[in-house]
Amino acid sequence: MKKQKTPWWGNFKDFFLLFLAVFCGFLAENYRESLSNKTIEKEFMISLVEDLKSDTASLKSYMVFKRTKGHLMDSLATMLVSKQRNEYGNQLYFLARQVFNESPFVYSDGTIQQLKNAGNLRLIKKRVVVDELLKYEKKVKVLEDWDENDNRTKTTFREIAGSVFDSQKLNSTMDAQMNFIIPKDNPQLITDDFHTLNELAFQIHYLSKMCLGNSSRAASLRADAENLIKLIQEEYKLD
Repeated sequence: MKKQKTPWWGNFKDFFLLFLAVFCGFLAENYRESLSNKTIEKEFMISLVEDLKSDTASLKSYMVFKRTKGHLMDSLATMLVSKQRNEYGNQLYFLARQVFNESPFVYSDGTIQQLKNAGNLRLIKKRVVVDELLKYEKKVKVLEDWDENDNRTKTTFREIAGSVFDSQKLNSTMDAQMNFIIPKDNPQLITDDFHTLNELAFQIHYLSKMCLGNSSRAASLRADAENLIKLIQEEYKLD
């Protein structure tokens, strides 16, 4: 018996059904991946908001500390070159110890490092969020660079201070619990050389201005963090 040929449209129908099945599977897989990416993206944004909230708290305390320290350093520099400096021994030694007192800003960068290191920054579909986040990170780097300048100035102070302050008297301005204490016996400086005192005062004035400048930078950065939090919450409908 002669084998009956399958009509061409039958072959086309089979091919079309196979193509449709593969295509629908492809769409379903893409849809599942899209849902998965959206879930991951939102989780990253929730984590990022928490990091930014930590930053705002750290920046607030840093900002207040730097502003206060800046004013204290101005007082120290002024007293060092004052003709009445012998009357200010207690304050001079106490404030000299404050030069090395710090309350650093701790950048909460865990989420953004995850995003960058794993190549997941591309998951953030809201371009405005990416742009503002990268701007924020750059401003953090500026603040950290200024803090490094601050540390270099303190190193210069340390090199000169040994020619101005009695080491034993300076050491006594900190108790066994590492708390700063004001001397009560009005300790004196070990030199009256104006050139040396003026050089030290110059470094302290410079340190003061960096402290006040960093306080202003921290205030600006804190405002940016708060605005970024609001932006993320609005774009991703977060509570």
